Amino acid sequence: MTVSIKSVWNKDFICAALANMMLCLGHFASHPYIASYAKYLGAGLTLAGFLTGMFYGVALAMRPVSGPMITRLDKRKLMLGVFGLGAAANLGYALFPSVPMFILFRFLNGAQYSFVGSLILTRIGDSLPSDKMASGMGIYGVSGSIGMAIAPAVGGWLRDYGVSKYGELGGYRLLFLYSMTIMLLALIPCAISSPDAPRRVGIDKAGLQPGRAARDSGHHSGNSRKWYKDICAVEALPVAVVMLFLIMAYSVFSAYIVEFVKERGIGGLDAYVTGALTDDGSGAAGAFFAVQAAALIIFRPLMGGLSDKYGTRIALPSIALFAAGFFIVGTARALPMLLIGAVVSAAGYGAAQPMVQAMSMRIVPRERRGVSSNTLYIGMDLGFFLGPLFGGMTAKYGGGYGATFYFAAVPAILGAAAFIAALPGYKKLAGKFDEF
Repeated sequence: MTVSIKSVWNKDFICAALANMMLCLGHFASHPYIASYAKYLGAGLTLAGFLTGMFYGVALAMRPVSGPMITRLDKRKLMLGVFGLGAAANLGYALFPSVPMFILFRFLNGAQYSFVGSLILTRIGDSLPSDKMASGMGIYGVSGSIGMAIAPAVGGWLRDYGVSKYGELGGYRLLFLYSMTIMLLALIPCAISSPDAPRRVGIDKAGLQPGRAARDSGHHSGNSRKWYKDICAVEALPVAVVMLFLIMAYSVFSAYIVEFVKERGIGGLDAYVTGALTDDGSGAAGAFFAVQAAALIIFRPLMGGLSDKYGTRIALPSIALFAAGFFIVGTARALPMLLIGAVVSAAGYGAAQPMVQAMSMRIVPRERRGVSSNTLYIGMDLGFFLGPLFGGMTAKYGGGYGATFYFAAVPAILGAAAFIAALPGYKKLAGKFDEF
């Protein structure tokens, strides 16, 4: 049965977008301080980088579990469960300040992440008309950008307030308790959204049933089923490689911008106006994330609409702009140049990301969108894991965090090359499975 959806603004789209905004409100408040928290707990520079990206590695390892579950089970119930798991992980960060316990709760956080991103993306894709897929993805991205715009400033304020009242550990605890609260609030739109049990029609295309020959013969051993179809959509792999490189670059911002501005002595807006010096990094980092997120709010829906109209022709200029942003940030020694880098990188990423997300939804039938989004997130997991890891190594061996941002331009350029390689396969499949 074909589902007719004419408007982007329907209940399930709005609920999924709200859940995504709350995810970002919680995640981006605390994530910029993960490396600093790890160092506070006694981790070295390389270990801190590893722990920053660790839960993306855990998420990648769990994709063989999360992919089939997203396709087989009611997505609303799964969303309720994974946001609850995220709340538990942040509570653990707050209550158990030691490196071993931090590793344990990073693992739980990674388990949550293995579900939540591809789960929300699948819900978004299922709720959008095919002819508005990229623009809808852009609007969906705005929900995350709003969270990104607010969260770092809130996180910085909470940490500073906690430090002033309860000491350094108290600042981190207050920050993680805030993230826990946001995860719990996200349960509300998850509960309001429609139940989403897998459709029986066409479900065999998703690899959920034994092969036709086995069904006809009555032998349902399960061995004849192509099990890998539950985990990875082969046709989406080239698109996932593009996303891997883009995220590998982008993750450097959230992981190391705080340490970068501390190293350069770049103050926030107040410090820039008054000429005061700062060394904690929270003001400049908060300004960077706020400007970058505000730019993403503008560019994501705008570029998504252009993508629906002009197709993939805007991809390479967008990625080139994204790469240029890292060079600008890497050269920054004062707040204005840092914020220019934020805008330039946001313009490029704001165009490229919704286009790649829409591509992953358009090259598979509706029944396999959960598998395709899982495949896309495999690339994202690798990018989020490798970006902070190599970024930390580059900072250690390359002479500081400026080198880290120069390095981040390299995977962005590789993303452009991967896009060129993926384009012929995408053009063969694009629109073949559009239903509405």
